[in-house]
Amino acid sequence: MLASMTCLAGATRPAAVPRAEVGGGSNYFTYRVDADCTREPYGVVNSYDRAPDVIRDQLAQLVRAGQKRLRIPVFHHRGADSGTVMDSADGGLSRGNLRNLRELLSDVKRAGFQGVEVAFFPKDANDPAEWKTFDRALYAENRAVIRQVRAEVVRSGLPYVLDLLNEGAPADGQDVLLRYDRTLWQDYRREFGTSDTVGFSMTVWIAGRVPHLPSVYGQEPPKVLEVHLYGQEGNGDEYRQFMDADAALDALGYRQPLIVGEAYYDDAEAADGIRRAMRDGDRPVRHLTQWPWPRQARCPAADVAPPAAWSAYRTAGF
Repeated sequence: MLASMTCLAGATRPAAVPRAEVGGGSNYFTYRVDADCTREPYGVVNSYDRAPDVIRDQLAQLVRAGQKRLRIPVFHHRGADSGTVMDSADGGLSRGNLRNLRELLSDVKRAGFQGVEVAFFPKDANDPAEWKTFDRALYAENRAVIRQVRAEVVRSGLPYVLDLLNEGAPADGQDVLLRYDRTLWQDYRREFGTSDTVGFSMTVWIAGRVPHLPSVYGQEPPKVLEVHLYGQEGNGDEYRQFMDADAALDALGYRQPLIVGEAYYDDAEAADGIRRAMRDGDRPVRHLTQWPWPRQARCPAADVAPPAAWSAYRTAGF
């Protein structure tokens, strides 16, 4: 969810409208939202063992609706498990939480999804966007979680991609975050390469973050980038956000395809704006995963469980 809310440029552009390559689906992280908006006890990873049959049934609902991919957030911090946010204080996730993740990924595969994205959401003291100075111990903890989770995802056999820090691409003045990103990118690239990650996803307004990407990635940026698009109703913001990001990326010579990792839930305006921008910007989108949060939301951060409705994006070709 929004934090507050390499081809060369200049190549001849084809006339055909770029299409989503492998459809899309949902961010899936809570199996229940109560009438009073409570959702924290119901995380699909942290609390998988409390509701495995419910989660399996919800995965089947998503597949029946035409969804082909999931984005699974991994929330963690140095503190007690909340039901969604997992404790990483001992240098990583617990055996129980890793077993839950393993079982969830197995269910995702059995349900028939074509692939997953796993996104890392370090919270509270572990969130580098909140650091005043670079914290080596917390950095090591976050990196250990990435290592553990990646091993489980690889073991699952599902096609996958990783977002190393949700909405972690730095903006102006975020020097500590830039250092965190640069350090993690160098370490991750050295250990695992760059073919299975989007690096650090970008939130609105994206174009202001793009100029910092070379400082993060150096001479080896990711082969696919991720953006999150949230506009105001009736303003066509998703279209403008996409086009502004496309122009800023072009200015760097970045012609990678995009993943739209977050967008409003089952939203026809967003679907139309993104499809038009794909055409006008001539930048392919690999897939789109909606966030379970309508443009007119009842609850903060998440409003829908399970996020089964998909008709607006399906109609638009995702």
